[in-house]
Amino acid sequence: MIVLAQDVDSKAIIGFITAITDHVLSAYIPLLEVLPEYQNKGIGTQLLRLMLEELSTFYMIDLSCDSALQPFYKKFRMQEVKGMCLRNISAIPSN
Repeated sequence: MIVLAQDVDSKAIIGFITAITDHVLSAYIPLLEVLPEYQNKGIGTQLLRLMLEELSTFYMIDLSCDSALQPFYKKFRMQEVKGMCLRNISAIPSN
C-alpha cells in the first residue's frame, strides 16, 4: 500500500508512505519520506494520517524509527515498544 504527495505545480512526487500488510490483522510502515525542501509543511503528518485511516481496521500497526522521531509518532497515539531487529549494512550499495 502506498500514499503519495505531489507538488500541484511541478507534478513532482515530493513524499510518500508505504505499508506492508497481511490483509487481516497486522501492518508495518517501513517508509515515510518527504523531500527536504518540503519538510515542516505538514506533508508527513497528512501522509501518516491518510495511511492510518487506510489501516484503521488492523489490530496492530508497527513501525521503526529513531528516538528523535518518536514525539512525531506519539501524536498519532503510537507507543514506544521494545523489539529486536537485524540490519545488514553490507546489503546497502556504496557509491
